[in-house]
Amino acid sequence: MATADSKGVTESPQAESLRTEIANDFLSCSLCLEEYKDPTDLPCRHTFCKGCLKTYISDLTPGSKLRCPVCRKETEVPKDGLEGFTHNFFIESLQDTVLQSTPKKKCSSCALVSQTETVATSKCITCHDYLCDRCSPFHCGSRLTKDHRILTFQQLHSSEYQKEIQEQQKIICPEHKGETIRYFCSDCSVPICRDCRDLHHDGHKLISLEKAAEMIKPKLEKKCHNLERKLATGEKTLVNIDNTLTTFLENESSVQQQIKAHAAKIRQLLDQQEQTLLQELHKTCSTHRKNLQTSYDNCSTTCSSIKTTTDVVKNILQHGAPIDVLMLQHQLGQRLDELQSTTAVEEIPEEIHLTLETNKEMDQKTSSGAGLGNVQISRQPALPKFKPQAVCMLEFNTGSGNPVDISVSPNSEYVTTHAWNNKVKVFSSDGTSRQEFTSISHTQLKRPVGICHFPDGRMIVSDAGSNKLFILSPQWEVQQTVDVSNPQGVALNNSCTKIAVAQITEKSVSVFSVDIKRKITLTDVIKDKDGEQLFNEPYKVAYMSNGCLVVSDTSPNKLHILTPSGDLLYQYTGPDNKLGRLRGICVDAYDNILVTDIENHCIHLVSPDGKFIQYIATEADGLKDPWGCTINQDGDLVVTERNGIVNVFQYIEK
Repeated sequence: MATADSKGVTESPQAESLRTEIANDFLSCSLCLEEYKDPTDLPCRHTFCKGCLKTYISDLTPGSKLRCPVCRKETEVPKDGLEGFTHNFFIESLQDTVLQSTPKKKCSSCALVSQTETVATSKCITCHDYLCDRCSPFHCGSRLTKDHRILTFQQLHSSEYQKEIQEQQKIICPEHKGETIRYFCSDCSVPICRDCRDLHHDGHKLISLEKAAEMIKPKLEKKCHNLERKLATGEKTLVNIDNTLTTFLENESSVQQQIKAHAAKIRQLLDQQEQTLLQELHKTCSTHRKNLQTSYDNCSTTCSSIKTTTDVVKNILQHGAPIDVLMLQHQLGQRLDELQSTTAVEEIPEEIHLTLETNKEMDQKTSSGAGLGNVQISRQPALPKFKPQAVCMLEFNTGSGNPVDISVSPNSEYVTTHAWNNKVKVFSSDGTSRQEFTSISHTQLKRPVGICHFPDGRMIVSDAGSNKLFILSPQWEVQQTVDVSNPQGVALNNSCTKIAVAQITEKSVSVFSVDIKRKITLTDVIKDKDGEQLFNEPYKVAYMSNGCLVVSDTSPNKLHILTPSGDLLYQYTGPDNKLGRLRGICVDAYDNILVTDIENHCIHLVSPDGKFIQYIATEADGLKDPWGCTINQDGDLVVTERNGIVNVFQYIEK
């Protein structure tokens, strides 16, 4: 139901809900969990109600120590006591404009002149004083305040005055009282005042607040867009879980009827056993129902948080002043990043199928008391539905021939290795060229082949020409080097504790362990099986979620699927043993293996047990000489071609 504000204007439930979420997430005191009353900053820049601080701080004697309730940073009580802490005008302005729900304020002039409390009805948006009907006409009567602008609370809440409010609005620096925020330090990524500039940011690059806001907005918008895509995935996951739950309940009902029908035949002898089985079924089903419901609730809650957060960000980006965006950029960015990293919207619980396995001997000899049978549980992983034909979502040119491998960074950048050009290139998520490296930390690249990413943005690059693995920081600085003879493809397991490296000349795959201190140690060399050579030309490697290792062998063309300890499980040679020259391999979220076949200009989709499923893309789809491949954050297949083209294919129904 729509509600009406104080002016009688009807407000939609969505708008009302949005205001509530803004208040809860950005305008609520972490001590009382209510909307800020007289918001006050500690030096660490965490904000609380002044009254809450008065209650929280046991000793208000100037110089006494206290710890911030949020970050636990120690600070001293100022010489003016509680009054010495900075009032947060920014939070107060948000309460007045964004929320449009100004709480009851007292007239500043009455409190100063006559020490009486009078309810304010207007606000000076220049100096932030609240004024009553009697004091408001006299506020601009002095030389110092003649240019001030006073608005009634109704005008503050009206969209008609929002532009004027933004132009007049001055936010006081939390660190330097009386100084307004004037600049944005691009080196430190914080808005600052004149004193901040002189004392702490001397020599730093300073830009205007307006220009800084225009630079920050696209970054927040991009994060918001990525999160909206995750929301769409979560909503589809909710539908899948709901369908799975419906099917499961129907299955439960069917098996329950089977149990009852079978029990009716021998009820006189086995009534007690019937009840036992029904209880067993109920317990099993109840547990799984709860698991499904928990998954549904978790996903629903996450989707709700994503929806609310994106709405909040959009509202602030659309209606907030540049300073609003700048002051909240870290908090908003952190919130968007936290929600982006959640996996709740993508986790679909396993399906179980129930059947009744009866005791045939008991059917023939009911007097034997053998029982009704057992409830059999057939567990099936949640399998994806593959598109009959993959859809190319993006195509871009790397500008360099034969990108032999590709990886996706945590911030959705594509990184390609070009062994014959001795370079590594970086592209944004839309294919725009960003950076190019021919050397790292003053070390020349000699033939970079393999690449993969850690979740924190660090990279592993194999350089066959220098016989090394380079462990790089997100800023492309060499943190570690590992000596490896002619390293080709590299892969990192899901727990980031194992690094596998293919070595063509050694006809082996070396496995390195990574300990908690990031020390890298060679722990295994997979080379033969029962005394026989296992590989001929191992080129690329990939890990499955269970730790099994997938290795491409280019002579003869064969795919090996090994246990975590290196024992051979399966081999794949293509439909009718017609696997062409394979180059790249990767594993998707369902442990399906994708293989680039450069000879037949196609992508093979292979099951975890080495069975051919279908072709993802072929020459008929415009694919030519596919080489490197990986899976991006959206679950799409990313493929490089020998001519330098990169294609992103959506092959799973979403």
